[in-house]
Amino acid sequence: MAFVALLVATRARAGEPVEKAPIAVVVGTASEVKDVTLDTLRELFLRRRRVWPNGRRVIPVNLPADDPVRKRFSKRVLGRLPEDLVGYWNRRYFEGVQPPLVLQTPQAVCAYVAVEPDAIGYVPRAEVKADACRVVFLLPGEDG
Repeated sequence: MAFVALLVATRARAGEPVEKAPIAVVVGTASEVKDVTLDTLRELFLRRRRVWPNGRRVIPVNLPADDPVRKRFSKRVLGRLPEDLVGYWNRRYFEGVQPPLVLQTPQAVCAYVAVEPDAIGYVPRAEVKADACRVVFLLPGEDG
């Protein structure tokens, strides 16, 4: 339990709890993607849209289902919590559609999108590594 508290504390910046901080949607600096809309994010992360306008395969990247940032992203972008999407992903799997890749930390998301130009992920805004990734959409933080 102390480890979880330490992890959450290290992910919050400037006294802003990670549960309320803005969420940055990021791509690598080499990505051709300049911006996205909320509707596009929904389509990408539900895998209803699987290619970028340039014809390359989209690689959406999630944080783990129990991560508070993923829960907020899912609720605000997809309209459902990760646990509410289990049935959806079971149906999609039998249609041959895999759910987004899951990486364990915001640092891993930034590192992955930095080397994979077709990837898109999300991290707390304070975790954006400017030398590795670029923000293409910002979900505002929640007021306490």
